Amino acid sequence: MSTRELKQDHVVVRRVRDIAQRCSDKLYAGESIPLEDIEIISVVIEEFIDAFHHGKEEKAYFPSTEVKNDTYAKEVRKFRIEHEFGRRVAGMMRRHLKEWRRGIDSREPVARFLKTYAIYVTDHTGKEDRFFDMIEEMKSLSDEEDRELLKRYEICRKDVGGDARVEELLRLIIYLEERDWMK
Repeated sequence: MSTRELKQDHVVVRRVRDIAQRCSDKLYAGESIPLEDIEIISVVIEEFIDAFHHGKEEKAYFPSTEVKNDTYAKEVRKFRIEHEFGRRVAGMMRRHLKEWRRGIDSREPVARFLKTYAIYVTDHTGKEDRFFDMIEEMKSLSDEEDRELLKRYEICRKDVGGDARVEELLRLIIYLEERDWMK
């Protein structure tokens, strides 16, 4: 169940990827996107993907799986490095977005980093899903370990503001999906 929850998160993460990609495409095409919408994308990346989802992986799931065998430990190390890459890309996008907000035309770097983030999500979630499938197929987690992971996920949820904040972030994703520029 704990592994399935992470895979379900990936469905949401890919929705954010689609938003980031569409926004990038529109910016490159010279179309106007409200800066507030791009800021919302940044918040969703920072809070839902990085703090909440990657938090569950880094604080709970990875420590429980990497001790199982060397192959798992090597995969987990790669995933942590990729998470840091994603943080850096999101941070660079955020920095250029702030410049744009201050009046410096940063359309191109914002578009570039949104596109890079979308590519990263596609590659990264695909690799993690294959890893999660392997964990499930090998039955690497006991029922007790699985229950403990779900409890630790709840701590991660509280760390980002609890159910109310996670639900608000999900509503922000829907809001972005329904924007005219997404159609």
